[in-house]
Amino acid sequence: MNPWVIGFIAWLVPGLGHILQGRNIRGALGGFTILLMFVLGIMIGGHIYGLRETNEGLLSSLFGLCDLGSGILYFFSRFAGLAVNERPEQATAEYGSVFLMVAGLLNLILALDAFDIRAGRKS
Repeated sequence: MNPWVIGFIAWLVPGLGHILQGRNIRGALGGFTILLMFVLGIMIGGHIYGLRETNEGLLSSLFGLCDLGSGILYFFSRFAGLAVNERPEQATAEYGSVFLMVAGLLNLILALDAFDIRAGRKS
């Protein structure tokens, strides 16, 4: 399979790029970690930023790119309305937002790793 396709699949579904290449433990652990961070981020009041939130400015768009790194989790949460409203009254809301962003960035790293393995740059 083409490395770009593997990279896209790995970004879309956390851990699947490694599983498709026979690296089941790495894929399962990576996917589970990203899913756990994402769910915990939502549970403690995190906010998923959009790419074009006009009232927030450039920094929120950068946060939105970080969140978009979660792939299908991002799209599902936006579609279902999970964590789309900020909850500043909740003491852990900022931590939750950071959990969501780190889950997205970690998924991007995992997808790049799957791409590199398929491209032959990494064993």
